[in-house]
Amino acid sequence: MSALAALDVIERLPARSRTVDRMIAGCLVILAMIGIAVGASVYQQRGSEAVRHALAVDGILGRVLSAVQDAETGQRGYLLTGDAIFLTPFRDGRAKVSREIARLHALLREDDSQRDALDTLIRLIRDKLDELGTTIELHRSGDPDASRDLVRQGRGRQVMDEIRAVVGRMEEHEATLMEQRQATISRVALLIWSLLAAVVIALVLFAMSATREASRRRSLSRFLPQELVSRLADDDGSLRTGRRQQAVIAFVDMRGSTAIAERLDPQQLTAFLSAFRRRVMRLSRLHGGVVDKFIGDGALVVFGLPEPADDDAARAVAFARDLVEVIARWNDKGEHDATVRIGIGLHCGEVFSGIIGEDARYEFTVLGDTVNVAARLEQATKSHGVSVLASEAVRRAAGASTAGWREISREPLRGRREAMAYYAVEPPASADPGGADFLPGEAAPRNGDGATAGARHG
Repeated sequence: MSALAALDVIERLPARSRTVDRMIAGCLVILAMIGIAVGASVYQQRGSEAVRHALAVDGILGRVLSAVQDAETGQRGYLLTGDAIFLTPFRDGRAKVSREIARLHALLREDDSQRDALDTLIRLIRDKLDELGTTIELHRSGDPDASRDLVRQGRGRQVMDEIRAVVGRMEEHEATLMEQRQATISRVALLIWSLLAAVVIALVLFAMSATREASRRRSLSRFLPQELVSRLADDDGSLRTGRRQQAVIAFVDMRGSTAIAERLDPQQLTAFLSAFRRRVMRLSRLHGGVVDKFIGDGALVVFGLPEPADDDAARAVAFARDLVEVIARWNDKGEHDATVRIGIGLHCGEVFSGIIGEDARYEFTVLGDTVNVAARLEQATKSHGVSVLASEAVRRAAGASTAGWREISREPLRGRREAMAYYAVEPPASADPGGADFLPGEAAPRNGDGATAGARHG
């Protein structure tokens, strides 16, 4: 397809329907659900991290206090007994304090209030450890009385009480902070899950609406051309009230069908008519036409629905030429005993189109003199011995050259008083009449040059 042809197809696409809007809305709802679920997961993860942080700080503070107490216990044991074995808990406690303080620094680097308390705790611990170290050195240097006097002054006990108080405040701060975070997380989680529940309800309602819409469309498609179902399902008022518009009408009729029907049993006749209608429908869709209705062994095809286009006449002519060729190929396959012949009348002009009936039974109808003229032209194909007759209006609208057009008459059609020119629409001289029957979407035979036989459009 050329760029111009692709552009033309795009320009003829109908406006976005409510079904598409519903699909977009459904996708947005699903994306909202995913976003909310991800947000809830992330927020709960952050809440869990906050709880773990508080527990980690409490644990380290407990270990720091325990290490200082171990150091103090070792100091007292050494001062009472003079046994150096009691210095081991002192040294271990002091080393442990250093490690745990470093961990507290890492955990509390973003909490200014806790960092201030940590600085105070470090200063107090340093004072306590200095006091413990001083008493131990005095005892080791041979002055146990001086070391005991320093202990009796109570400075070490006072510092230890301050350390416990600071640790208690830091633990209380972490507990309060954890409670606040948990309360906030609970509120936000409730909001998130409420939104998620609302989105789920919206999705269920959307699914119910989509199901009803799909059921309605299936019901409409039983009675109406598929090309019009979307417009009516979207409550296109112009289709219900009817409107006047320009359109090209193609009347198709099978000749001699009564004689063919007499030679076929009901099952064969059904298969035969279904095969004929299938070819008409596929070719009409290929060329952008709408099968308004089948009337026995005939069909009324409209070009210009749901909106008229500049190339409606050209596509109608191409449809007529291709249908004649496809029927000829179908005859060559010999699937039926008689030769199928068709007549096609083409005319364009103003018509009245609209949908009548109720949900249980809709019917699309096209009315007007344009339809009557197309029917008269189809009837005239029998008397003039041609397959396709088109009016002068179709010839002008199609913008075709004289090739493939042969003037038949300028006399009034049967049953009409006004004179009009009409033409036989014949395949171009280059068309290959041989080959097998094929339909759009089916494999077509190829000639010696590898080209698809008969694959051309008027």
